Amino acid sequence: MSSYWNYRILARKINDEVQYNFYEVHYENDVPLACTQNPVAPLGFDKEYPIESIKWQLDAMKLATEKPILDYDNFPNEYKKYSRKQKLEAIEEYFKKLTHIKEK
Repeated sequence: MSSYWNYRILARKINDEVQYNFYEVHYENDVPLACTQNPVAPLGFDKEYPIESIKWQLDAMKLATEKPILDYDNFPNEYKKYSRKQKLEAIEEYFKKLTHIKEK
């Protein structure tokens, strides 16, 4: 049996609004079994190389944009309410916000 995790984008309905965020998803034999309860954000967890650890996490999160969006409330099923184009636009907007935060 192989266990691993990666970042995935999950759609979650909060107060009648669908929000897209990154979550850690844990797998057993390539089957998603669990996800973090709350969204995750990049952290400089390596005290010696904090910027490199953040870059690694951002690269891993970018890979999540190439996978189907999962439905938080119906995990691990795919979220299908919006078209692929709408999903990509939401992801692009998220990365723009990250860039804006970085510039401050």
